Amino acid sequence: MARIESSIEISADRDAVWAAVADLDNVAVWNPDVASSTCESEETVGLGATRTCHLSGGGLIEEVVSGWDDGRRLQFAIGSHGGIRSADMGLDRVATGDGTRVTATADYHLAFGPIGPVIDRIAVKRQMARMLERSLAGLKNHIERTTRKGLS
Repeated sequence: MARIESSIEISADRDAVWAAVADLDNVAVWNPDVASSTCESEETVGLGATRTCHLSGGGLIEEVVSGWDDGRRLQFAIGSHGGIRSADMGLDRVATGDGTRVTATADYHLAFGPIGPVIDRIAVKRQMARMLERSLAGLKNHIERTTRKGLS
């Protein structure tokens, strides 16, 4: 199993950040790697809620909410996609003096058997890190832009 982590500081309170990430149907509004998403379950919040994300680069992933600490942490179990056999993605929010620090983590298993660690070092880890960074930058941009509009 491999793990990557990335953090960003967002100039908004934790409630504004939670509202954006917990809105499962609208991840495409802020995540540039997601073209569209749809909740597939009757429940659209909390443990067990599911969504399908159509990726900007093609393909789709199915996500199941596997962790839900209301207002603080959201975690998804993700099935196979490309060379990734399975993954757990998490978003944690912590209030800071001037805003909210959001940390994204990805724990993933590759489907390449014993050469998986080599492929991970050569390509996958970098791609996953860039994906987390783009996602967090999109979240920051969306929330700060929306928050500024609300203050105007």
